[in-house]
Amino acid sequence: MSRILSRKTVFEGHAFDVEKVHLRLPDGRERDYDLVAHADAVTILPVDEQGQVYFVRQFRVGAQEELLELPAGVMDPGEEPLTSARRELREETGCDCEELLPLGGFYMAAGYSSEYMHVYLALGLRSAPLDQDEDEFLQLVKLPLCEALAQARDGQLRDSKSLVALFFAQDELAWRFPGQMQR
Repeated sequence: MSRILSRKTVFEGHAFDVEKVHLRLPDGRERDYDLVAHADAVTILPVDEQGQVYFVRQFRVGAQEELLELPAGVMDPGEEPLTSARRELREETGCDCEELLPLGGFYMAAGYSSEYMHVYLALGLRSAPLDQDEDEFLQLVKLPLCEALAQARDGQLRDSKSLVALFFAQDELAWRFPGQMQR
């Protein structure tokens, strides 16, 4: 079993830090790894009563283009995932919800990042806007559930957290929105 022997922050940034992590490997050898130390985050799959999924379109520097993605954001220090999910939903879509159901979670890229993503399904949407972050320029896009799933299957939707959220929610969505899962 691998064991962390030491870690040292080598870069401090706005969104994340980079640590040098020194490990002892299962065979006894030692090796350094670079780790992106990132706060945990939330992704929310908002679906209204008509089966419309609320996405946001925004420019992503890693992709060097605009991506269509579900609302998401980094948790504030000490914040519970459910609280963060409700805040991000309001900031990015202008809606709150009657139900916020936990769907699961996953590591974004465990080979080099500590970021853990909590995923929620938001139902019973109602208007309750909060101000967006000053560096966010979001366009709200609503798609019928069947179209959102088709774009995920066809490779048009390329944001990993959105794909995972749709995958996690499939059974719940099929139960709540029968007949709207296929186009």
